[in-house]
Amino acid sequence: MMDVGASAEYIRPGHSPQRGPKSETNLDTARPVSPVLSPISPSRSPQELPRLLVATTSGDTMRTRVLSLDDLTSLDHAAWQRLADRAVSPNAYLDPRFLAGVRHGFSESAPLRLIVAEHAGSWQGVLAVTTTPVHPRLPWRATTTGGDFMTSHADRHHPLLDRDHPTLAARALLDGMREAGLPRLVQLQHLPSTGPVADAIGAATSAARMPLVDRRRSWAPVALRHTVLSHSAPLGDEPLPLLLGHLTRDDARNTRRHLRGIARELGAPAQVDPVRDDPALEDEFIALQHAGWKGRTETGGASLRQHPNREHWFRQTVAAFRARGDLIGLRLAAGDHTLWIGYLLRSGDTWFKFLDAYAEQFRPFSPGTLGRLAAITHVFTQTDAPLFDPGFDARYTVGARLFPDRREQVDVVVATGGVWPSAVVRTWPWVRRARTGATSGRAQTQELAAAAGRGAQFAARRPTTTRAL
Repeated sequence: MMDVGASAEYIRPGHSPQRGPKSETNLDTARPVSPVLSPISPSRSPQELPRLLVATTSGDTMRTRVLSLDDLTSLDHAAWQRLADRAVSPNAYLDPRFLAGVRHGFSESAPLRLIVAEHAGSWQGVLAVTTTPVHPRLPWRATTTGGDFMTSHADRHHPLLDRDHPTLAARALLDGMREAGLPRLVQLQHLPSTGPVADAIGAATSAARMPLVDRRRSWAPVALRHTVLSHSAPLGDEPLPLLLGHLTRDDARNTRRHLRGIARELGAPAQVDPVRDDPALEDEFIALQHAGWKGRTETGGASLRQHPNREHWFRQTVAAFRARGDLIGLRLAAGDHTLWIGYLLRSGDTWFKFLDAYAEQFRPFSPGTLGRLAAITHVFTQTDAPLFDPGFDARYTVGARLFPDRREQVDVVVATGGVWPSAVVRTWPWVRRARTGATSGRAQTQELAAAAGRGAQFAARRPTTTRAL
Protein backbone atom coordinates (compact mmCIF):
# COMPACT_ATOMS: atom_id res chain seq x y z
CA MET A 1 0.00 0.00 0.00
CA MET A 2 1.39 3.35 -1.01
CA ASP A 3 2.39 5.99 1.55
CA VAL A 4 0.86 9.23 0.34
CA GLY A 5 3.40 11.16 2.34
CA ALA A 6 6.04 9.98 -0.12
CA SER A 7 4.21 11.60 -3.00
CA ALA A 8 3.90 15.28 -3.80
CA GLU A 9 0.62 14.81 -5.68
CA TYR A 10 -1.69 15.20 -2.72
CA ILE A 11 -0.33 18.65 -1.95
CA ARG A 12 -0.62 20.27 -5.36
CA PRO A 13 -2.26 23.67 -4.90
CA GLY A 14 -5.72 24.34 -6.25
CA HIS A 15 -6.22 27.03 -7.79
CA SER A 16 -10.35 45.57 8.48
CA PRO A 17 -10.34 47.95 10.88
CA GLN A 18 -8.04 47.47 13.89
CA ARG A 19 -9.92 46.73 17.07
CA GLY A 20 -7.37 45.89 19.71
CA PRO A 21 -3.88 46.10 21.16
CA LYS A 22 -0.75 46.17 19.05
CA SER A 23 2.58 44.43 19.43
CA GLU A 24 5.59 43.80 17.23
CA THR A 25 7.14 40.51 16.23
CA ASN A 26 10.13 40.07 13.97
CA LEU A 27 9.43 37.12 11.73
CA ASP A 28 13.10 36.52 11.01
CA THR A 29 14.53 36.36 14.53
CA ALA A 30 13.17 35.06 17.80
CA ARG A 31 12.43 37.64 20.46
CA PRO A 32 12.46 37.09 24.24
CA VAL A 33 9.10 36.08 25.63
CA SER A 34 7.61 36.20 29.08
CA PRO A 35 6.31 33.30 31.20
CA VAL A 36 4.55 30.34 31.08
CA LEU A 37 1.49 28.25 30.66
CA SER A 38 -1.58 30.42 31.09
CA PRO A 39 -3.39 29.48 34.30
CA ILE A 40 -7.08 28.70 34.26
CA SER A 41 -8.80 31.94 35.09
CA PRO A 42 -12.18 33.51 34.31
CA SER A 43 -10.30 36.47 32.85
CA ARG A 44 -8.63 34.23 30.27
CA SER A 45 -11.59 32.22 29.05
CA PRO A 46 -11.74 31.46 25.29
CA GLN A 47 -14.64 33.90 24.93
CA GLU A 48 -12.45 36.77 26.14
CA LEU A 49 -9.36 36.35 24.00
CA PRO A 50 -7.90 39.48 22.39
CA ARG A 51 -9.47 40.23 19.02
CA LEU A 52 -6.52 41.76 17.19
CA LEU A 53 -2.81 42.25 17.33
CA VAL A 54 -0.47 43.64 14.73
CA ALA A 55 2.96 42.20 13.97
CA THR A 56 5.42 44.15 11.83
CA THR A 57 8.72 43.27 10.26
CA SER A 58 11.41 45.45 8.78
CA GLY A 59 10.26 44.71 5.22
CA ASP A 60 6.67 43.54 5.47
CA THR A 61 3.68 44.15 7.68
CA MET A 62 1.67 41.16 8.81
CA ARG A 63 -1.41 41.66 10.93
CA THR A 64 -2.32 38.73 13.15
CA ARG A 65 -5.89 38.71 14.34
CA VAL A 66 -7.78 36.49 16.77
CA LEU A 67 -11.36 36.39 15.55
CA SER A 68 -14.57 34.91 16.85
CA LEU A 69 -16.69 33.28 14.17
CA ASP A 70 -19.44 35.69 15.15
CA ASP A 71 -17.30 38.72 14.25
CA LEU A 72 -16.50 37.91 10.62
CA THR A 73 -17.29 40.64 8.11
CA SER A 74 -18.07 40.19 4.42
CA LEU A 75 -14.49 41.28 3.67
CA ASP A 76 -13.21 38.62 6.06
CA HIS A 77 -15.30 35.97 4.32
CA ALA A 78 -13.97 36.98 0.91
CA ALA A 79 -10.33 37.04 2.04
CA TRP A 80 -10.74 33.69 3.81
CA GLN A 81 -12.25 32.13 0.70
CA ARG A 82 -9.39 33.37 -1.48
CA LEU A 83 -6.93 31.74 0.92
CA ALA A 84 -8.89 28.45 0.92
CA ASP A 85 -8.84 28.45 -2.89
CA ARG A 86 -5.07 28.87 -3.09
CA ALA A 87 -3.90 27.09 0.06
CA VAL A 88 -0.78 24.98 -0.36
CA SER A 89 -2.67 22.03 1.17
CA PRO A 90 -6.47 22.33 0.92
CA ASN A 91 -8.62 21.63 3.96
CA ALA A 92 -12.40 21.70 3.50
CA TYR A 93 -12.87 21.75 7.28
CA LEU A 94 -11.18 25.15 7.44
CA ASP A 95 -12.95 26.41 4.34
CA PRO A 96 -15.25 29.31 5.34
CA ARG A 97 -18.20 27.67 3.61
CA PHE A 98 -17.89 24.79 6.10
CA LEU A 99 -16.65 26.49 9.26
CA ALA A 100 -18.00 30.04 9.30
CA GLY A 101 -21.57 29.00 10.12
CA VAL A 102 -20.95 26.31 12.74
CA ARG A 103 -21.37 28.72 15.63
CA HIS A 104 -25.16 28.71 15.15
CA GLY A 105 -25.42 24.98 14.55
CA PHE A 106 -23.17 23.49 17.21
CA SER A 107 -22.97 24.82 20.76
CA GLU A 108 -19.62 23.08 21.22
CA SER A 109 -18.11 25.41 18.63
CA ALA A 110 -18.50 28.47 20.90
CA PRO A 111 -14.87 28.46 22.13
CA LEU A 112 -13.43 28.27 18.59
CA ARG A 113 -11.30 31.19 17.49
CA LEU A 114 -9.54 31.86 14.21
CA ILE A 115 -5.90 32.88 14.22
CA VAL A 116 -5.49 34.90 11.02
CA ALA A 117 -2.25 36.13 9.47
CA GLU A 118 -2.72 38.92 6.93
CA HIS A 119 -0.48 40.86 4.58
CA ALA A 120 -1.71 43.90 2.64
CA GLY A 121 -5.32 42.88 3.19
CA SER A 122 -4.75 39.31 1.98
CA TRP A 123 -5.15 36.38 4.36
CA GLN A 124 -1.88 34.44 4.38
CA GLY A 125 -2.75 31.80 6.96
CA VAL A 126 -5.61 30.69 9.17
CA LEU A 127 -5.88 28.18 11.99
CA ALA A 128 -8.88 27.27 14.17
CA VAL A 129 -7.99 26.92 17.86
CA THR A 130 -9.43 26.76 21.32
CA THR A 131 -7.93 26.10 24.75
CA THR A 132 -7.98 22.98 26.86
CA PRO A 133 -6.74 22.01 30.34
CA VAL A 134 -3.28 20.48 30.32
CA HIS A 135 -4.46 18.10 33.03
CA PRO A 136 -7.62 18.12 35.20
CA ARG A 137 -5.52 18.59 38.35
CA LEU A 138 -3.13 21.21 37.05
CA PRO A 139 -3.99 24.94 36.82
CA TRP A 140 -2.76 25.40 33.23
CA ARG A 141 -4.29 25.44 29.79
CA ALA A 142 -2.89 24.65 26.37
CA THR A 143 -3.87 26.00 22.97
CA THR A 144 -5.18 23.25 20.68
CA THR A 145 -6.49 22.76 17.16
CA GLY A 146 -8.71 20.04 18.62
CA GLY A 147 -11.46 20.87 21.06
CA ASP A 148 -14.99 19.52 21.19
CA PHE A 149 -16.16 20.68 17.76
CA MET A 150 -13.08 19.98 15.65
CA THR A 151 -12.47 16.60 17.26
CA SER A 152 -16.05 15.47 16.66
CA HIS A 153 -16.78 17.00 13.26
CA ALA A 154 -13.46 17.61 11.46
CA ASP A 155 -10.68 15.06 11.17
CA ARG A 156 -8.32 17.38 9.27
CA HIS A 157 -6.96 20.22 11.40
CA HIS A 158 -3.95 21.47 9.44
CA PRO A 159 -3.80 25.24 8.79
CA LEU A 160 -4.54 26.94 5.53
CA LEU A 161 -1.26 28.49 4.36
CA ASP A 162 -0.89 30.65 1.28
CA ARG A 163 1.05 28.73 -1.36
CA ASP A 164 3.47 31.61 -2.04
CA HIS A 165 4.64 32.16 1.57
CA PRO A 166 3.69 29.12 3.68
CA THR A 167 6.63 29.34 6.11
CA LEU A 168 6.12 33.04 6.83
CA ALA A 169 2.41 32.41 7.33
CA ALA A 170 3.09 29.53 9.72
CA ARG A 171 5.55 31.65 11.69
CA ALA A 172 3.06 34.50 11.91
CA LEU A 173 0.35 32.16 13.22
CA LEU A 174 2.62 30.77 15.93
CA ASP A 175 3.90 34.20 16.94
CA GLY A 176 0.36 35.54 16.83
CA MET A 177 -0.96 32.95 19.27
CA ARG A 178 1.80 33.85 21.71
CA GLU A 179 1.41 37.62 21.38
CA ALA A 180 -2.38 37.37 21.72
CA GLY A 181 -1.95 35.88 25.17
CA LEU A 182 -3.00 32.36 24.25
CA PRO A 183 -1.40 29.56 26.26
CA ARG A 184 2.13 28.97 25.01
CA LEU A 185 1.91 25.20 25.02
CA VAL A 186 0.31 24.50 21.62
CA GLN A 187 -1.08 21.17 20.40
CA LEU A 188 -1.24 21.02 16.59
CA GLN A 189 -3.31 17.97 15.70
CA HIS A 190 -3.71 15.95 12.51
CA LEU A 191 -0.88 17.61 10.57
CA PRO A 192 0.44 15.82 7.49
CA SER A 193 3.83 14.46 8.54
CA THR A 194 5.38 15.38 5.17
CA GLY A 195 4.67 17.92 2.48
CA PRO A 196 4.51 21.72 2.40
CA VAL A 197 2.54 22.20 5.65
CA ALA A 198 4.97 19.98 7.56
CA ASP A 199 7.91 21.78 5.95
CA ALA A 200 6.46 25.19 6.85
CA ILE A 201 5.76 24.28 10.48
CA GLY A 202 9.19 22.69 10.83
CA ALA A 203 10.98 25.67 9.31
CA ALA A 204 8.96 28.20 11.33
CA THR A 205 9.55 26.48 14.67
CA SER A 206 13.23 26.00 13.88
CA ALA A 207 13.74 29.65 12.93
CA ALA A 208 11.90 30.79 16.05
CA ARG A 209 13.73 28.28 18.27
CA MET A 210 10.40 26.87 19.41
CA PRO A 211 10.82 23.31 20.72
CA LEU A 212 8.53 20.76 19.10
CA VAL A 213 7.86 17.09 19.81
CA ASP A 214 5.65 14.39 18.30
CA ARG A 215 2.72 13.42 20.46
CA ARG A 216 1.16 10.70 18.31
CA ARG A 217 1.09 9.45 14.71
CA SER A 218 -1.74 7.88 12.76
CA TRP A 219 -2.76 7.05 9.20
CA ALA A 220 -5.47 8.79 7.21
CA PRO A 221 -6.97 6.93 4.22
CA VAL A 222 -7.10 8.90 0.97
CA ALA A 223 -7.32 8.09 -2.73
CA LEU A 224 -4.84 9.45 -5.26
CA ARG A 225 -5.87 9.74 -8.88
CA HIS A 226 -2.91 7.85 -10.29
CA THR A 227 -3.27 5.02 -7.76
CA VAL A 228 -6.94 4.39 -8.52
CA LEU A 229 -6.72 4.80 -12.30
CA SER A 230 -3.51 2.81 -12.69
CA HIS A 231 -5.12 -0.26 -11.09
CA SER A 232 -8.43 -0.20 -12.95
CA ALA A 233 -9.42 -1.02 -16.50
CA PRO A 234 -11.47 1.55 -18.46
CA LEU A 235 -15.09 1.66 -17.38
CA GLY A 236 -17.52 -0.52 -19.28
CA ASP A 237 -21.18 0.02 -20.14
CA GLU A 238 -22.63 -1.51 -16.95
CA PRO A 239 -25.58 0.29 -15.31
CA LEU A 240 -23.24 1.25 -12.45
CA PRO A 241 -19.65 1.29 -13.73
CA LEU A 242 -17.21 1.35 -10.81
CA LEU A 243 -13.43 1.57 -10.50
CA LEU A 244 -12.61 -1.57 -8.51
CA GLY A 245 -9.01 -2.37 -9.48
CA HIS A 246 -7.55 -0.79 -6.34
CA LEU A 247 -9.62 -3.06 -4.06
CA THR A 248 -8.57 -6.45 -2.77
CA ARG A 249 -9.80 -9.38 -4.82
CA ASP A 250 -12.36 -10.35 -2.16
CA ASP A 251 -13.72 -6.81 -1.84
CA ALA A 252 -14.09 -6.44 -5.60
CA ARG A 253 -15.85 -9.82 -5.83
CA ASN A 254 -18.24 -8.90 -2.99
CA THR A 255 -19.04 -5.58 -4.67
CA ARG A 256 -20.06 -7.33 -7.87
CA ARG A 257 -22.11 -9.83 -5.87
CA HIS A 258 -23.98 -7.01 -4.13
CA LEU A 259 -24.75 -5.37 -7.46
CA ARG A 260 -26.18 -8.64 -8.79
CA GLY A 261 -28.22 -9.05 -5.59
CA ILE A 262 -29.75 -5.58 -5.93
CA ALA A 263 -30.76 -6.23 -9.53
CA ARG A 264 -32.27 -9.59 -8.58
CA GLU A 265 -34.15 -8.54 -5.43
CA LEU A 266 -35.31 -5.07 -6.48
CA GLY A 267 -35.97 -5.83 -10.12
CA ALA A 268 -33.73 -3.03 -11.38
CA PRO A 269 -29.96 -2.44 -11.46
CA ALA A 270 -28.25 0.04 -9.16
CA GLN A 271 -27.46 3.35 -10.83
CA VAL A 272 -25.93 6.59 -9.60
CA ASP A 273 -27.42 9.99 -10.36
CA PRO A 274 -25.10 13.01 -9.91
CA VAL A 275 -27.02 16.02 -8.64
CA ARG A 276 -25.30 19.40 -8.61
CA ASP A 277 -28.06 21.98 -8.82
CA ASP A 278 -31.18 20.55 -7.18
CA PRO A 279 -31.73 21.68 -3.57
CA ALA A 280 -34.59 19.16 -3.32
CA LEU A 281 -31.92 16.51 -2.76
CA GLU A 282 -31.37 17.98 0.72
CA ASP A 283 -34.94 17.16 1.73
CA GLU A 284 -34.53 13.58 0.54
CA PHE A 285 -31.17 13.24 2.28
CA ILE A 286 -32.48 14.54 5.62
CA ALA A 287 -35.43 12.12 5.47
CA LEU A 288 -33.15 9.19 4.58
CA GLN A 289 -30.73 9.98 7.40
CA HIS A 290 -33.55 10.35 9.93
CA ALA A 291 -35.03 6.99 8.89
CA GLY A 292 -31.79 5.24 9.90
CA TRP A 293 -29.98 4.70 13.17
CA LYS A 294 -29.15 8.40 13.56
CA GLY A 295 -32.85 9.12 13.85
CA ARG A 296 -33.34 6.84 16.83
CA THR A 297 -33.09 8.47 20.24
CA GLU A 298 -31.74 5.31 21.86
CA THR A 299 -28.72 5.38 19.52
CA GLY A 300 -27.87 9.01 20.05
CA GLY A 301 -30.43 10.95 18.07
CA ALA A 302 -27.84 12.55 15.79
CA SER A 303 -29.96 13.09 12.68
CA LEU A 304 -30.20 16.60 11.29
CA ARG A 305 -33.99 16.58 11.57
CA GLN A 306 -33.70 16.27 15.37
CA HIS A 307 -31.42 19.32 15.52
CA PRO A 308 -32.95 22.21 13.55
CA ASN A 309 -29.90 24.46 13.99
CA ARG A 310 -27.63 21.77 12.57
CA GLU A 311 -30.05 21.20 9.70
CA HIS A 312 -29.88 24.91 8.92
CA TRP A 313 -26.07 24.79 8.98
CA PHE A 314 -26.10 21.77 6.65
CA ARG A 315 -28.39 23.48 4.14
CA GLN A 316 -26.33 26.67 4.36
CA THR A 317 -23.06 24.79 3.82
CA VAL A 318 -24.37 22.81 0.85
CA ALA A 319 -25.79 25.97 -0.74
CA ALA A 320 -22.48 27.83 -0.32
CA PHE A 321 -20.44 25.10 -2.02
CA ARG A 322 -23.09 24.63 -4.71
CA ALA A 323 -23.05 28.35 -5.53
CA ARG A 324 -19.41 28.13 -6.65
CA GLY A 325 -19.71 24.79 -8.44
CA ASP A 326 -17.90 22.95 -5.65
CA LEU A 327 -20.64 20.51 -4.63
CA ILE A 328 -21.57 17.09 -5.94
CA GLY A 329 -24.61 15.26 -4.62
CA LEU A 330 -24.85 11.58 -5.54
CA ARG A 331 -28.00 9.48 -5.33
CA LEU A 332 -27.62 5.70 -5.63
CA ALA A 333 -30.92 4.09 -6.57
CA ALA A 334 -32.42 0.94 -8.04
CA GLY A 335 -35.74 1.59 -9.74
CA ASP A 336 -37.88 3.58 -7.28
CA HIS A 337 -35.69 2.66 -4.30
CA THR A 338 -33.10 5.14 -3.01
CA LEU A 339 -30.20 3.18 -1.57
CA TRP A 340 -27.71 5.90 -0.59
CA ILE A 341 -27.17 9.65 -0.84
CA GLY A 342 -23.83 11.36 -0.34
CA TYR A 343 -22.32 14.82 -0.67
CA LEU A 344 -18.83 15.77 -1.83
CA LEU A 345 -17.22 19.19 -1.29
CA ARG A 346 -14.34 20.70 -3.23
CA SER A 347 -11.87 23.02 -1.55
CA GLY A 348 -8.86 24.09 -3.59
CA ASP A 349 -8.20 21.25 -6.01
CA THR A 350 -9.29 18.45 -3.66
CA TRP A 351 -12.65 16.74 -3.18
CA PHE A 352 -13.71 15.81 0.36
CA LYS A 353 -16.52 13.53 1.47
CA PHE A 354 -19.09 15.44 3.50
CA LEU A 355 -22.20 13.67 4.80
CA ASP A 356 -23.83 10.49 3.52
CA ALA A 357 -26.63 8.13 4.54
CA TYR A 358 -27.97 4.81 3.35
CA ALA A 359 -31.32 2.97 3.48
CA GLU A 360 -30.97 0.45 6.28
CA GLN A 361 -33.47 -2.01 4.82
CA PHE A 362 -30.96 -2.67 2.05
CA ARG A 363 -27.99 -3.17 4.37
CA PRO A 364 -27.33 -6.76 3.10
CA PHE A 365 -26.22 -5.19 -0.19
CA SER A 366 -23.79 -2.74 1.46
CA PRO A 367 -25.25 0.41 -0.10
CA GLY A 368 -22.81 2.61 1.84
CA THR A 369 -19.85 0.84 0.30
CA LEU A 370 -21.38 0.99 -3.17
CA GLY A 371 -22.11 4.71 -2.74
CA ARG A 372 -18.58 5.56 -1.69
CA LEU A 373 -17.12 3.54 -4.55
CA ALA A 374 -19.45 5.47 -6.87
CA ALA A 375 -18.07 8.69 -5.34
CA ILE A 376 -14.46 7.60 -5.95
CA THR A 377 -15.35 6.66 -9.52
CA HIS A 378 -17.09 9.98 -10.14
CA VAL A 379 -14.21 12.07 -8.76
CA PHE A 380 -11.57 10.36 -10.87
CA THR A 381 -13.56 10.01 -14.11
CA GLN A 382 -15.60 13.24 -14.11
CA THR A 383 -13.19 15.73 -12.48
CA ASP A 384 -9.47 16.44 -12.68
CA ALA A 385 -8.89 16.33 -8.91
CA PRO A 386 -5.58 14.72 -7.86
CA LEU A 387 -6.95 13.61 -4.48
CA PHE A 388 -10.16 12.45 -2.82
CA ASP A 389 -10.14 12.73 0.98
CA PRO A 390 -12.92 10.91 2.88
CA GLY A 391 -12.25 12.88 6.06
CA PHE A 392 -11.87 9.97 8.50
CA ASP A 393 -8.98 8.00 9.92
CA ALA A 394 -7.91 4.41 9.46
CA ARG A 395 -9.73 3.24 12.59
CA TYR A 396 -12.90 3.28 10.50
CA THR A 397 -11.85 0.07 8.82
CA VAL A 398 -14.96 -0.51 6.69
CA GLY A 399 -14.60 2.83 4.94
CA ALA A 400 -10.80 2.96 4.99
CA ARG A 401 -10.40 -0.22 2.94
CA LEU A 402 -12.06 1.50 -0.04
CA PHE A 403 -9.28 4.11 -0.21
CA PRO A 404 -5.96 2.68 -1.44
CA ASP A 405 -3.51 5.30 -0.17
CA ARG A 406 -2.44 6.42 3.27
CA ARG A 407 -1.25 9.79 4.49
CA GLU A 408 0.56 9.87 7.81
CA GLN A 409 -0.78 12.41 10.28
CA VAL A 410 1.09 13.63 13.33
CA ASP A 411 -0.01 15.47 16.46
CA VAL A 412 2.77 17.75 17.68
CA VAL A 413 3.27 19.83 20.81
CA VAL A 414 5.02 23.18 20.37
CA ALA A 415 6.23 25.65 22.99
CA THR A 416 5.86 29.15 21.58
CA GLY A 417 7.69 30.63 24.57
CA GLY A 418 8.22 30.45 28.32
CA VAL A 419 10.19 28.12 30.58
CA TRP A 420 7.37 25.83 31.60
CA PRO A 421 5.96 25.17 28.11
CA SER A 422 9.49 24.44 26.92
CA ALA A 423 9.95 22.14 29.89
CA VAL A 424 6.80 20.20 29.06
CA VAL A 425 7.94 19.71 25.45
CA ARG A 426 11.45 18.67 26.45
CA THR A 427 10.22 16.19 29.03
CA TRP A 428 7.32 14.88 26.95
CA PRO A 429 8.22 11.18 27.41
CA TRP A 430 8.16 11.70 31.19
CA VAL A 431 4.93 13.70 30.98
CA ARG A 432 3.25 11.03 28.87
CA ARG A 433 4.42 8.30 31.25
CA ALA A 434 3.12 10.31 34.21
CA ARG A 435 -0.28 10.75 32.58
CA THR A 436 -0.71 7.08 31.72
CA GLY A 437 1.30 5.22 34.34
CA ALA A 438 0.19 6.71 37.64
CA THR A 439 -2.84 4.98 39.12
CA SER A 440 -4.25 7.79 41.25
CA GLY A 441 -5.04 11.38 40.41
CA ARG A 442 -2.73 12.63 43.16
CA ALA A 443 0.10 10.42 41.88
CA GLN A 444 -0.43 11.74 38.35
CA THR A 445 -0.27 15.32 39.56
CA GLN A 446 2.93 14.66 41.49
CA GLU A 447 4.53 12.90 38.52
CA LEU A 448 3.57 15.69 36.12
CA ALA A 449 4.93 18.37 38.43
CA ALA A 450 8.15 16.41 38.90
CA ALA A 451 8.55 15.91 35.15
CA ALA A 452 8.00 19.59 34.47
CA GLY A 453 10.48 20.47 37.19
CA ARG A 454 13.15 18.25 35.64
CA GLY A 455 12.43 19.84 32.27
CA ALA A 456 12.69 23.36 33.66
CA GLN A 457 16.12 22.58 35.10
CA PHE A 458 17.16 21.07 31.78
CA ALA A 459 15.80 24.04 29.80
CA ALA A 460 17.74 26.47 31.98
CA ARG A 461 21.00 24.71 31.14
CA ARG A 462 20.49 24.03 27.43
CA PRO A 463 19.67 26.30 24.46
CA THR A 464 16.31 25.77 22.82
CA THR A 465 16.31 23.33 19.92
CA THR A 466 13.62 21.87 17.74
CA ARG A 467 12.94 18.59 16.02
CA ALA A 468 11.40 18.31 12.58
CA LEU A 469 7.97 16.80 12.10
